This record gives sequence, C-alpha cells and structure tokens, in this order.
Amino acid sequence: MKRPTDPHPVIETLLNGGGDDEPQPRTRSSRRTPAVGPRRPITGSGRHVSRRRRTNSKFVRRRLMVAAAAAVCVTMVAGIGFISATYFQVVGNLADNAVGRADGTGTEISGWDGPVNILIMGSDSRDGQSSADYGEASGARSDVMMLLHVSADREDATLISIPRDTMLPTPECTTPDGAIVPAQEAAQINGALENGPFCSLDTIRDFTGLDIDHFIVVGFDGVIGITEAIGGVDVCVENDIADDYSGLYMTAGTHSLQGEAALAFLRTRHGFADGSDLGRIQAQQAFLASLARKVTSAGTLTNPGALYGLADSASKAMTVDEALAQPSSLVALAQTLANVDLDRIVMLQLPVAPYWADPNRVEPITAETDAIFATLRADQPLSFQDDQAADAPDGDSEQEGPEQPDDATRSDDAAAAPGEPLTLSDDIVGRTAEDTTCAS
Repeated sequence: MKRPTDPHPVIETLLNGGGDDEPQPRTRSSRRTPAVGPRRPITGSGRHVSRRRRTNSKFVRRRLMVAAAAAVCVTMVAGIGFISATYFQVVGNLADNAVGRADGTGTEISGWDGPVNILIMGSDSRDGQSSADYGEASGARSDVMMLLHVSADREDATLISIPRDTMLPTPECTTPDGAIVPAQEAAQINGALENGPFCSLDTIRDFTGLDIDHFIVVGFDGVIGITEAIGGVDVCVENDIADDYSGLYMTAGTHSLQGEAALAFLRTRHGFADGSDLGRIQAQQAFLASLARKVTSAGTLTNPGALYGLADSASKAMTVDEALAQPSSLVALAQTLANVDLDRIVMLQLPVAPYWADPNRVEPITAETDAIFATLRADQPLSFQDDQAADAPDGDSEQEGPEQPDDATRSDDAAAAPGEPLTLSDDIVGRTAEDTTCAS
C-alpha cells in the first residue's frame, strides 16, 4: 500500500506559520523627532552614570525579550517536530499493517458524521510479536471481540463483548489472498479471523444488522504498548489470582498494571469465576472501565500530541482496514468519545446460553440480542436498571421513565421498530465505565 505523504491539516498549518495572516510591512514611527540643536554640556559624572544605567536597563530588557521569544520559538518547533515525526511514524506503522478487501472495494472515511460502529478484535496471533514468548499457536483467532457503537450526538457509547465461543452463521467471504470461503450455518466466531478480519466483520455485520465497515485488530504487543504509554491501568480484584497458563499472579486488592502484566490480566481465564471465557469478559470490562477513567482524567482524548503518542504505541501491533490507516482517522475516532460521560459508556456481554449441540459453546439469546441491536440500529441508548428505581415502591416507579416489560426487553414485534431507549434486564452482565466494582 502506498504510504500517505501529506501531513495532517493541523500539522500543515503549524508548519506553514500557523495561520493565514500576512506579515505587515514596517512603518516609520509617528513619534516626533526633536529638532537637532546645540547640546547642553554634561556637567558632572552623576548625569553621565544615570544615562548609562538607563541604556543598560533597556539593553537588558531587550535581551530578556529576545531570550523569551527564542524560548517560545524553540518550544514550538520542538512540539511541532515531535507531532510531525510521530505522525509520519504512525502513518508508516499503519500502512505496513493495513488490510484491504481482495476486490478493492471499501468504504472511505470522509468524516465521522452520524453513528459510529467499529469492530475491535484482540488477536492471539504470534506473528511478529516481540514482547515475549507466549507459546506456539498457528493462525489467528479473535479471543477478544467487541463491537463499539457511538451515537450520532456523541452522548452515548456502547461496547458489546461477544464471547469467543459464540456460534453464529457466517456468510460467504473472501480472504485477503482472494480465496472464497463458503458460508456456514454455524461456526465459532473467534475462528472467522483465520480467514481475515473482513470475514469476522461481515459475520458481525449480518448478525447485528448494523452498518459496520471498519475494524481494529490489536495483537499482544499492542496491548503492552498502550498500557505502557499511559503509565498503567488500575484494576481491583476480589480474590488472589494464580494462573500458570497466563502467568498472572495477584493478591486481592488494587494493582496498577502495564506491559506484560496487563496482557496477562486480559488473557487469563482460569483466574476468574469458573475459568470460562464469560468470567474473563467481566474482568476485561473492569479493565476497560479503568482504562477509560485513566485516559479521560488525563485529557488524552482531547490532546493531539498525547493522542498521537498513544497511537504510535498502539499502531506498531495493530491491523486496521485501509480506510482507518490514516492517523487522522483514528484520532478523529478517539475524539468521538472525548465528550461522552463515563456513566453513558455502557459495557455489556452479549446475552448467551449454552449451544444446543455442544454445552461447551454458546449461542445468542434471540429475544434479548434482537432488542439490543434494534435499539442500536435506531441509534438509541442502552442503560442498566437503577437499583434504587428497582427497589422503589410501585407509586414511585413511574417517575423513572416509561414502564418496561418484566424482563426489561421488548417483545420481538416491538424490537423490530424501536423508538425509545432500552433498559437492560438485571441478568445481563455489564457495567458502565464509571463503575469501579472489583473483578471476581
């Protein structure tokens, strides 16, 4: 893929002088010049010394002004140089890892107007990893899969974790090499990445009915780089953890994790609950909620320099579709979340039940998933039941909003054409980014 060479508009503006104002020509001062006449003799050293002091004072002030101006110029040049260098470095990183459809089709990004839908995957591929040895495993599987939806008004965001063992119908798709993969009535979703990220994307697009055109795949090294770039993520666990599989060993309490320790936390299954992928998803949600709080409090999403630095760390081990290969697209994507309140970032696990043909696999609970995705297609927000509202007397419940069905989901008929926000049932696993509940 040809690497872009044009700098970001902000950088181009800074490099070209920071604006459109033309330099103004010097004009002769309007101050009147006294007529030249006979000079009065300087009689005594006092007057002579006083004049020298005034001259030295002006000279010192002038030097200080020049020094201050020079310092400002050096700081600006250094800042512009850093952002510019980081920009082109990120361009190179992404260009090396960008993936396009074999037929050359794709959706260009002219702006992030309207709702935003992105498929985010964590790959267990060992190709190109340099951080550590995580054992032998051929191919690539999306052991972490999340669907991000940001509302058009940028007031709500939803992050849905899809368990890796979920069985879904997969459409016919084409690998990056042009090979045709036939459709299947049911296949484990994490295996779709074997045929390329577009096969995963097309499967989730068909399943949800949402317009999903872009994806981000993060490898092991990317997780390490991101957590190191922000100085660690604070996580709380209820119990001691000793997982030989992931190499995670933690005592109960709060810990700041970065690098390989953060990756081990996200990978561990045996350290939480019953050792299943569902228990791991709850821990990942706790981690991401803490990450959101850390990034928001640091102002990273509104600081282009910090954002490009974070993008540099992530992009070294990140694969994206070609339309996302421009750092400006990723920065603009991150900034769609900049003003979303933490309590309006809803993280939930796809409602699933044991798969009918294999209890070690899971399948979506149709009524609940249909209601969730119909609500997102209508660009309406999801929320969890308020504990206080749930415990309130019947006479007070009407003040909290429209009455919901007992299971807090719509019927199939209502889900087909939603027009209101959806309150999730209390048996759906999830939290908001504001929630600081410990992982268990």
